This record gives sequence, structure tokens and C-alpha cells, in this order.
Amino acid sequence: MAGQRYHFLDGLRGVAMLLGIVLHGGMSFLGFPVWPAVDVKSDPVVFGWMLDVIHGFRMPLFFLVSGFFTAMMWKKRGTGGLVKQRLLRIGVPLLIGTIIVAPLMWGLAAWGGAVKSEQSAAREGQGLEGQGLEGQGLEGAIVEGDLEQVTALLEGGADPNEVDQGGTPMLGLAAVAGRGGMVELLIDKGADLEGKGSDGGTAIMTAAFFGRVEAVEKLIEKGADVNAVNNQGNTVLQAATMDFYVVEMVGEAFGIPIDNEMPERRVECAEILREAGAVDEGNSSMDWYWMGVFIPVFHHLWFLYYLLWLLAIFVPVALIWRKLGWRIPFWVIKTPGCLLWLIPLTLWPQTGMPGMFGPGTAVGIFPWGTKLGYYAIFFFFGALCFGRGWWEEKAGSKWWAWLLAAVPFFWFGREWVRGEEVLKGQVCAVVYAWLVIIAMMGLFRRFLNGGHPKWRYLSDSSYWLYLAHLPLIIALQIFLSDLDFPAIPKFLFICFAVTSFLLLIYRYFVRYTWIGAILNGRKQLPSEESSS
Repeated sequence: MAGQRYHFLDGLRGVAMLLGIVLHGGMSFLGFPVWPAVDVKSDPVVFGWMLDVIHGFRMPLFFLVSGFFTAMMWKKRGTGGLVKQRLLRIGVPLLIGTIIVAPLMWGLAAWGGAVKSEQSAAREGQGLEGQGLEGQGLEGAIVEGDLEQVTALLEGGADPNEVDQGGTPMLGLAAVAGRGGMVELLIDKGADLEGKGSDGGTAIMTAAFFGRVEAVEKLIEKGADVNAVNNQGNTVLQAATMDFYVVEMVGEAFGIPIDNEMPERRVECAEILREAGAVDEGNSSMDWYWMGVFIPVFHHLWFLYYLLWLLAIFVPVALIWRKLGWRIPFWVIKTPGCLLWLIPLTLWPQTGMPGMFGPGTAVGIFPWGTKLGYYAIFFFFGALCFGRGWWEEKAGSKWWAWLLAAVPFFWFGREWVRGEEVLKGQVCAVVYAWLVIIAMMGLFRRFLNGGHPKWRYLSDSSYWLYLAHLPLIIALQIFLSDLDFPAIPKFLFICFAVTSFLLLIYRYFVRYTWIGAILNGRKQLPSEESSS
């Protein structure tokens, strides 16, 4: 069993990596202000759907397959061999990749910010028509500060409680930007004063954090809770008085302008809040921890960091498991019965990641316990499935039925999770993830389990492609962001160009070198090429 090659699982792991390129390739077309590039032809509807389709199952699938292969490697090589192999394949790429990627991302953020400022100035001078903003909807109009467009969209039926792809309500966006008029308008049109972002913070908390005096005054005037508390236990007053170094770090990470007058405005916000009855009873000791969770350090390489944490948990658990001779009943892993316990178990950490259809994102140096717990469920379930036969031979055999069953959960869940039916949406997100994973297992086992050389080559290259793609994707997105050309062809070109370039690099400078040996094991150059 230990020597068996699971070609369909190799393929699934590779596809999960390649879908990451597709996902990131579409980010500049979301009109998402945090992303370094915002394309003038942004289409949040089309690309928002694409993002959720991929994001809803991609990394859970990857971690499940990783858990399976971790158990296989442990049984084949033992604890020492597993740790050595994982440190080489995961730890070394994480260390080198972070050293290379982090400064590149800082530079790209600066370049992207300058380009976005030029785009904003051009729109102010030329109006919306022909500038691409008309396709960005309410979010784009708020980011650009166009009160007339926001008014028109709201009167035309736009939802004032809409949230962006990062889970931030429109009221929160207006508050962060310090646009008091938009804050007042959104509230008058029905925006929830206490609507929470992905971190559990309300609009008044984010406005106070960035010293947006006018927004804070408008929110208090409209009745916002000045003693709201976010997921980390911080109060609104603490947000206004938090160390300014934290504000600068957050602003730099998320592309929010920080000026010299902001510290004084934050002091003014704190005074206004105290006069309105705000009290300081939060958990300030958590400030630095949460900054360490979310401030970008690893960027898209975060998954390697979390895999190392899961490896550190797996080793003692596996040793204890073997020592005690535990054996789980077959029904625990067999579909569909396994979903009876997997769905409620997965829902538990999912509820700690509000506003997202699927897992939240944290790329900092400190692991986010909720996110780690979420992926641990998929990872350890994959480990449990190794050697049991069902998931290797039968699960998802009617893959088309599982895929069809996932459609309504996606359709309704992505709307509910960002609306008033958050818990229903989170249930749907969890069900969608497991149904698509089962379907993908059956699909790939049915059609891609023969070990075809081209699929094997693409699967081998996918690790390198994913590690190296993000700076190139973002650079090309920034370079093309002003090009007046339809979004979908531009998106396809970006993905194709970066993937093709990296495949050439892989073929001639990675696959048969020490880099390839670290990533995928040593490969022998074909004899007809080595002799030429």
C-alpha cells in the first residue's frame, strides 16, 4: 500500500494549486481596493461569482489531500522520515519564498497605489463614463467618493447592506474612507449601524481607528453603539487609542493612506467617543497578537506555514494513536454518513469567519486558531482516510450527482452569508465545500487515474507555478489596469501569459535542478535531451 501511486490525488493537489493562479488572476477585476491593482474594467458580479466558486472548496480540498499524503508518508518512512521530508518540501520553500516575495509585494503595493491614485484623479477629471467605474457598482462608487453615483445606485435599488469580497459592509467602507456624507446617506437608506466586518468590527470602530472624525460624528448622531466590541475583544475607544504604529502597519498592508494629521484626529475621535459614553473595558493585550495574525508576512505562501503547524500536531497525535491501537469504525469515513459529523464539526470554525463564503484569510506570523482549526478538520480527515479503501476507490463515484447537489448550496449560501441570514449562509458554505470535494474525488479518480505523462508533468509543475506566480500576476495586472479592453479576455491573457512563462522557467531551470529536487524530488533528464 505504501508504494502505491495515487495519480488522481496528485492531480487534485495540482489543480488546487493551479486554481489559485486563476483566483488571483481575477482579483484585480473585483474592484477590491485592498488589492494592489484595480482594473478600469472591473466586473465584481462575474468575478465575484468565480472567486466564491473556487474559494469555497479549493484550499479545503488541498488540505484534505495533504493530510492523506502525510499519513501515507508517515507509514512509509516513519516519524523521522516524514519530518525530514516535510521540512525540505515545505519549510525550505516557505523560508526562501518569504524572503523573496515579501519585498516584491511591498514594491508592488507602492506601484499599485500610485497607479490607483492616477486612476482616481483621471476619473475625477473625466467623470465615470468610459472609465470603467460604472461596472464596479456601489463599492466602486464609495471607494471613488462619488456621492451622486452612490445616491443613484441606492435609489435604483442597490442594497445598502451589501458587503465586499473581504466581508466589509458598504457602511464600513464609507467610514474607513472618512466620507461622512456617504455614511449618513447609507444609514438613511437602511444600512445596518452595527453591521460587522470579517473581524467583527463595526463602522464606528474602523472610523475611530483611522481617525475619521466626520464619520464618527455622523455614526454617533445616527445612534451607533460606541461600546461595540469586535471578535478580538477590542472596544471602539480602544480602536481610537491603539498604538499608532499598529495603524500605520494596517494602513500600509491594506493600501489605506496614512497622513501626518491622523494621530491628532484619532485623539479627537477618542474625546468625541468619551463624551458619547464610550468606556474602555476591552482586551488590549490582544492588539499585537491580532496584528501578527493579519499583517501580511507570508502572502500566498501562508498555506505552507499552516501545513507546518498541522505537521507539528500530526506527529504526536499519530504516535499516541498507534501506541493505543485505536481503530475508527468504517462508517466514520464512508459517504454520505461521514457528513453527519463532518458538517457540524466544520461549521464550528466557519462561524468564526463571518462575511466569507468559505474560509477566512490570515497571512501573518501568528497562526489564527479559527483558521487552523478549520483546515485541521480537512487535513486530519484526509489522514484518517488513508489505507481505508473507500476514499481511494469508491467515494464520489456518482460525481455528477454530488456536483449538482452542491449548486443550490452555493447559489443561496453566497447571498445569505453576506446578508441577514449569516448562519444559514455559513451552513451552506460548509456543505458546498464537502459536496464539491466528494465530487472532485470521484471525477478525478474516474478520468485521471491512469498516470498520463502530461497530467503528471503539469501536476509536478503546479507547486512551482503557485509559489512563483503572485508577484508576476500582480505586476501584469497593474501594468494592464488602465487598458480599455474587456475584462474577461484581459483576465485570460494574464493567467495564460504568467502560466506559460513559469512553465518555461520550470522546464529549463527548475525541474531537473536542485530546486526541482526540493519541490518534487529528483527528476532525470530524458536521455534524448541529456545526450544532445
